[in-house]
Amino acid sequence: MVETREFPPDNALMVLVPAGPFAMGLPDGDFLAEEHEKPQRIVELSAFWIDVFPVTNARFRKFLTAGGYERADWWAPAGWDWKCRERIETPLQWGQGGWDGPDQPVAGVSWYEADAYARWAGRRLPTDAEWEKAARGSDGRRYPWGNDWPTAERCNFDAAIGRTTPVGLYPAGASPYGCHDMAGNVNNWVSDWYWPRFGRDWVEIGSPEDPHCDDAMRQRPELRDVTEKTDRGGGFATPREVHEVLSCTRKVHWAPTQREPWNGFRTAMDCTAG
Repeated sequence: MVETREFPPDNALMVLVPAGPFAMGLPDGDFLAEEHEKPQRIVELSAFWIDVFPVTNARFRKFLTAGGYERADWWAPAGWDWKCRERIETPLQWGQGGWDGPDQPVAGVSWYEADAYARWAGRRLPTDAEWEKAARGSDGRRYPWGNDWPTAERCNFDAAIGRTTPVGLYPAGASPYGCHDMAGNVNNWVSDWYWPRFGRDWVEIGSPEDPHCDDAMRQRPELRDVTEKTDRGGGFATPREVHEVLSCTRKVHWAPTQREPWNGFRTAMDCTAG
């Protein structure tokens, strides 16, 4: 039985993912796997809370009403500089017809905007490993629903609808922990910097606990040229022919300033914070 609770200030419904191990990534011999998915390794994670649904327009409006784009204290310094320089005041798709339903995921959000929202809410973006465990569970499945390929009954993808749909519209595609829209609809920004060898390097470091390619790790010489953030889950426009992007292990990556109609996010927080 999973535990869910609502949390202020945005009435986020979150699920508790218990501490313990899970299989992250894919084996070296998997012919569909990209380098960043390898190797498959057993990762130990502390317990954490994560949003059941991506952040919706209704939730994001609370951030706007609270002055989210006007207060530097909720933004990373680089994000605030970018926001001011580019005169960013709302997400890319904000207020556009067909994208503006209260239960649709907020769309066209940069990593900096997602990070600022999470700070305002007293939370954070999930780590790459946390996102994968929440999507995959502990049985090593390829997709949130299992090992079968994506279908129109499981997720919003392949431009079948051409834009986002209300969250939770595909219960057949929910993850083992009951997280919805982990595949399709909108991609989910995570907190990690994107480095293709991170999984293999973390194994070489020798610690199986709470992996995170964070700002501190980015100071390592081999990561100093890393400039992009990791994005997970694929979106409504992910083509059928690259359905692996919708899997629990595949990553895409963008500059933290990138804003595309399929860029969304969900938040997380430590169990002790709840």
